[in-house]
Amino acid sequence: MDAIQCLISRRSIREYTDESISRQDVENVVEISQMASCWENTQPIRYVAVLNRELKNRIADDCTKKFPWNTENIHAAPALVILCAIKGLSGYEPDGRASTSKGTHWQSFDAGVAAAHFCLAANALELGTLIMGRYDEEKIREILDLPADYDVSAIIAIGHPAVIPAANERKPLKEVLSFR
Repeated sequence: MDAIQCLISRRSIREYTDESISRQDVENVVEISQMASCWENTQPIRYVAVLNRELKNRIADDCTKKFPWNTENIHAAPALVILCAIKGLSGYEPDGRASTSKGTHWQSFDAGVAAAHFCLAANALELGTLIMGRYDEEKIREILDLPADYDVSAIIAIGHPAVIPAANERKPLKEVLSFR
């Protein structure tokens, strides 16, 4: 698949086949997604793969109770990747001073770039993904015993798509692009 096709064909997948996801599948996606740009090459992103169905379902049931659509989406997926960012790297100098007026915003920026690369890498490898942002971070941190310096940035479901939805309509170019 060429790059343009990969970009325009990527969709949020909510229905998966019963085929499992292997460690090698996740390693392949992460190896590609690690090429994402980040603040001063600090490489602050960490990926925590959840391949164990019971653990995945516990995250669905215990960490998304207020968001039933995420609970359903996690149950439907064969695997999850918890995308984390190490605190204090993006947007900061080595001595801890903020490098920009945006402060921790750069951590979110780096996480967003990494999540996009992850999803595009998965699409190129014929896997489907769904980025989710509604969850109880403290419960995820507890269940997965995450290091204290990991901020949970997103939950990404991953699997073999059973249904690839049509693209949603996009706003006209003149509405999203301006020239000065």
